[in-house]
Amino acid sequence: MVALPVSFVAHAARNLHRDASYFKRVFSEEINKLLIEIQIAFLSLLSDSKSKQLTRESCCIGLAACHGFSVVVSKYFSAYQSVETRVLNERLLRAFGESRNHGGSAFMETRNQHAQRMRQNANGNQEAVSMTEDFGIETEVGGAVGMGEAALGAYREMANAAVTMDRPDILYSLMLLSVSLPIWSTRASRNRFSASSIMGINEGRSKTMNEMKIALQPHMKTLVPRLLRACKDPNKQTREQMEALWIGITGGGSYAREIINSHLLITIDTLMDDALNKLWRARVGACAALAEVIVGRTWENLGGGGPISLDDYKDCQNQNAASRLLRLHNVTVRALDDVRLTVRESGELLSRSVRSLTIRLCDSALMNIDKPTSKRIDESVFSTAATSTILPWLVTHGLNSPCQEAVGFSVSCLLGIVEIATSNTLEPVLPELIGSLLMAMSGLEPAALNYLQTRAAGQDSHRFEQLERIRLQMAQAGPISDAITKCLEIVKMLDSDNQKRAIIPHIDSALRCGAGFATRAAAADAVSTLCSQCPTSFSFSGSSISNPTVRLLRALYFASEREKGSGARDKMIHAFGNLAALAPGKSVRSLAIRLCDRYKQATGSNDGMKEYICSLH
Repeated sequence: MVALPVSFVAHAARNLHRDASYFKRVFSEEINKLLIEIQIAFLSLLSDSKSKQLTRESCCIGLAACHGFSVVVSKYFSAYQSVETRVLNERLLRAFGESRNHGGSAFMETRNQHAQRMRQNANGNQEAVSMTEDFGIETEVGGAVGMGEAALGAYREMANAAVTMDRPDILYSLMLLSVSLPIWSTRASRNRFSASSIMGINEGRSKTMNEMKIALQPHMKTLVPRLLRACKDPNKQTREQMEALWIGITGGGSYAREIINSHLLITIDTLMDDALNKLWRARVGACAALAEVIVGRTWENLGGGGPISLDDYKDCQNQNAASRLLRLHNVTVRALDDVRLTVRESGELLSRSVRSLTIRLCDSALMNIDKPTSKRIDESVFSTAATSTILPWLVTHGLNSPCQEAVGFSVSCLLGIVEIATSNTLEPVLPELIGSLLMAMSGLEPAALNYLQTRAAGQDSHRFEQLERIRLQMAQAGPISDAITKCLEIVKMLDSDNQKRAIIPHIDSALRCGAGFATRAAAADAVSTLCSQCPTSFSFSGSSISNPTVRLLRALYFASEREKGSGARDKMIHAFGNLAALAPGKSVRSLAIRLCDRYKQATGSNDGMKEYICSLH
């Protein structure tokens, strides 16, 4: 059905570009009179939800032929009542939901029109329609008539790019480049429907596809982020058509990678903006595109520069590698906590890429591994800058996120960094790092284990103890325990006693605020290790409750009293005994007196019996 009008318009445009006098023929005059109706027909077919790929690509060629026809007529035959090219451009942009003043689509349907069309499509099945409305299930509203927003996405992206570049005529070039079916590559189709035939060479337009690609090169800075995002659109139809357009413009493979490298920074910045867009489809595409773009990048690729603090990041105006790295982590955490499932799935893909990028940037040896020996440089400056930038964010914001997936992502990044980072890099955030790792010991433990152990306690105490020992062994054999061990080894190498003392309040906080016994057992092990390897960490003045050592001693005492499991309780009692040897004597005596009183209350006192025996004598 669409082949006939496409052939008519393409034939008229091809002959008109060869010889402008062809317009004086009756066939061309009739085409000119019906040009608006022909364009509307193509747009209607393009917006039909039942249209196949051949129909859509034929409509794209037909719309480009209408444009090429109107260009010649408007230029050489202004005396005739011809359709202006500007009018065709504006109608096409409005149909795709874009215009120079960012107005609404001419084909945009209201919610009432959408409901009416759905009732008509139901073919009398009003029961299903009313059931959908009663349950508040909404389908897509706002696309072209008969077509959802997703199906119109590819053309909307093309129109948006043309409006952004202030070149509406580029929309036709993009539509022609998106044509990918083999039928258009045959010899007969190339002569009849090629870009040179229907678009001509007027106004400096390209005669061939290669020249069209060259003509689009100055606009690639704007096109690349949009095309990459659209290539990852959740709608299959949009994704396939934009992938064909991407290959048509860039050539695919290594050529596409070179184009991305040429516009890397603006591409990353634009995709990070789109990842926070209010439209969920834009967020899905931007996160998936970012996950591919950032693979294998270096600190210099991201903009270079030195580290920045979290306070400077909030007021940072200059975009450098540190600010982009922090923003990537912010975007990832937001995507993992998104309300849409598809966005969260795309966020998981992005989180794996960001984790690999972060560890790569923090490892100087890994950043040099791909470079020739003659060109290898000292990457320790860049790796130190990356580690100093991202560690405070992970400790302060990442581990405190309300989203469990985001916390898991932050812990995974943190463990990877701790494994490859040097002691000098970890020293500035060592107290907060140890406290956060202790809290994470129980935070990442499956809740099912706690449920099983609680159920076992009501049946058999022996099974309760067995499950507790298994959970402690799992926690001690995990990567978090290894990271804590490495951090505690760094503590004894610190030169400043103030840095050593700063760790004690964080261990005390983890012991008091920890939700699981794995955190409390790990905190007790940390206290025992510091008592044996670095006793100066507990040398505070005073014996009151304001003394961090006294507070930690009291926290161990009360935690060991309340602990139900013998495994964790034994660890806390052992840590309490080690710390009592270093704590002020007054605080130890007060706790000893309290412990004796509790013992008397539990077992009974023998003083009354002694007095009775003495009275008998």
